[in-house]
Amino acid sequence: MKNTDKQQGALWPTAEQVEEAHEELKKRILDEELQCARREAVKGLAMHLKLDRKNFLRLWIRPLMEAGATLDVALASIARSCFQPN
Repeated sequence: MKNTDKQQGALWPTAEQVEEAHEELKKRILDEELQCARREAVKGLAMHLKLDRKNFLRLWIRPLMEAGATLDVALASIARSCFQPN
């Protein structure tokens, strides 16, 4: 009976392992959602500027990132400049 208990213990994760797996899954989901939002932002801005994605990245994003901006900052800056209130 003791052997069976030890073997079963190895099959089920501990509460701590479940919590770690849950946190890792949440982080992965948030990362994927952020990546999806970035792709949508690039697509939307490129369409607004009437550029294909490749040229948008080359002409707008790359120069800002080479100047030290992150992708998020570059996208936000471009969006602010494109959608200024009147």
